[in-house]
Amino acid sequence: MRKTALLWIGIILVIAGRAAGAADHPWQVGSTDGNSVLYVGFLAQGQAEGIWTPNGKANSKDLFLRRFRLMAGGRVNSKLSFFVETDSPNLGKGTSTGSKGEDRIFIQDAFFTYRFRQEFQVDAGMMLLALSHNYGQSAASLLAVDYGPYTFLASEPTGSRYGRDYGVQARGYLFRNHLEYRAGVFQGSRAPTGSSASGASNPFRTTGRVAWYPFEADTGFFYTGTFLGTKKVLSVGASFDHQMEYNSRSLDFFYDQPLGHGDGITLQADYTFLDGKTAFPQLPKEHVWFAEAGYYNRFTRLGPFLQLSNRLYTNPLLADTRKYLGGIAFWGSGHRLNLKLGVGRSLGSPSGDSWQVVLQGQAYIF
Repeated sequence: MRKTALLWIGIILVIAGRAAGAADHPWQVGSTDGNSVLYVGFLAQGQAEGIWTPNGKANSKDLFLRRFRLMAGGRVNSKLSFFVETDSPNLGKGTSTGSKGEDRIFIQDAFFTYRFRQEFQVDAGMMLLALSHNYGQSAASLLAVDYGPYTFLASEPTGSRYGRDYGVQARGYLFRNHLEYRAGVFQGSRAPTGSSASGASNPFRTTGRVAWYPFEADTGFFYTGTFLGTKKVLSVGASFDHQMEYNSRSLDFFYDQPLGHGDGITLQADYTFLDGKTAFPQLPKEHVWFAEAGYYNRFTRLGPFLQLSNRLYTNPLLADTRKYLGGIAFWGSGHRLNLKLGVGRSLGSPSGDSWQVVLQGQAYIF
């Protein structure tokens, strides 16, 4: 990786890291009675990336912002809370035309949560769905450099934005937080333009999820990708996603185990079956496997990680694709400030097999 790449990411980390390291908690403003509070923060991920193919036809080199998000959230009163964030993904990354992506900024999440009690809460707005553990994770707490490459396959067909959709869901934690449930109704895909139906005639999209926690529970709206040795969490979950003839079914396993001296291990495995049928023919019947593992050493704050992803079609005429990624992270200040180096191998891609080297620096406060 070029020295300029290291310098570019280092500058981002130093500037943002000083701001993040200056506070142990999110920046906040509260009402005089303490009932209302507003939190503000950001997520910045600077990235240097190189991709090489044996034939040299798909080579690329980029220095860009993988994510830059402005965040706000808090509570209106003891029952009603909210969260909103913007995003500018792949800001400055080269496009197929040779230009740079720098004209996109949009609302990524915007939802309210009314908490009747721990066992019954209602989320409403535009939100990230939890169609598997990896699907529902926060981008700020990922174990590896990014999500699985096939995690959000259903986003485009269902009219979602990076796994987000508009709707309402019930969510709660039963039996002393050992059982989580989520059940939602969302917009999904509306009738295609030019069809004989009206512009919004499709039936709504329905989703559901249950997760069992025999030890500690992950009760945040967004799941955590790794607890870095601070919490013992075992989650066994199952999810579904349905609209018209389209169906998706997922099973997932997540385990985070603290070890001696503050070390920890993180393991995750997700399986998803998708079948778009006539509703979404761009989603042929397929099996998606995702697995990742990592180790955290508290003394050095280093952690190797490994991520494996397979997209396997039931139609023998379609070529399966696979991606393997391994690397190491320096958790300088946990999820608040870290640096990750990964080397990936993609197999079966229509553009040819390829190698990827990626260096990502993250600064986060919220």
